[in-house]
Amino acid sequence: MEKRQAWRAGIRQLAVDFNTTPEALLAGGILFTPPALNPGRRAYSDKLPFFELVTTGTATVIMAEEELWSALQEWAKDAEEPHWLLEFPRMWRLAEILSPYGYALTQTFHHYLPGRDFRPAKAPEGLTLQWLEREDIANFYPNASWPNALQEEENPARPDVLALLALDGDKPAALAGASADAPGMWQVGIDVLPPYRGRGLGALLVEGLCHEVERRGALPFYGTSLSNLHSQNIAWKCGFRPAWVTVSAKRRKKNAEKAE
Repeated sequence: MEKRQAWRAGIRQLAVDFNTTPEALLAGGILFTPPALNPGRRAYSDKLPFFELVTTGTATVIMAEEELWSALQEWAKDAEEPHWLLEFPRMWRLAEILSPYGYALTQTFHHYLPGRDFRPAKAPEGLTLQWLEREDIANFYPNASWPNALQEEENPARPDVLALLALDGDKPAALAGASADAPGMWQVGIDVLPPYRGRGLGALLVEGLCHEVERRGALPFYGTSLSNLHSQNIAWKCGFRPAWVTVSAKRRKKNAEKAE
């Protein structure tokens, strides 16, 4: 998949996720939308979000409850560029706006889309590769060993559908997995066990998995936190390029317990 085609698909998905239109995202600026759980969204929760923000650098969409809009519009009004909203001093102020409602900011998450064609995986010397389909992945639940590649348990809303396992004899060395987060859009994650790190194994498995994801007609995308430079380097080595950044809020634990 060429870079431009991947970008168009990513913009269409963001429009569904953030209750807006591709045209609005491409127009740039800062846009406010009410929360929605639109069909075809990336299904990370079945509850309406209280606050979520996405920026492509050119455009920023703030999907939030309308009771927040006045404070958020004041917060955002003097940002010279949409991406400046994520500078630390302004994020600190955002946390102060959300706190009285019982919400706290989550991590800043960076997302990547394909920037070139992916190459098929070839087993490195001394290791073998094994493909795992959805029914094979079920044997890994409950999952504690591969937190980035697979989910903790079966999740029908965004199932783990494909994985590539590296074996040293009969011992697992690394695992790359893909979850179907939205129709035709699969998120890829990677875990390499400590004895096998520093050999390029993570990038090899991720790229090989993405090649197969595209062969099956889906768009692979990659996400990682702001401070995980190692994970970001894997994305670049595989041919991914930065696409958007998200920030969301979650109800603080004591408030969540009261709500229940």
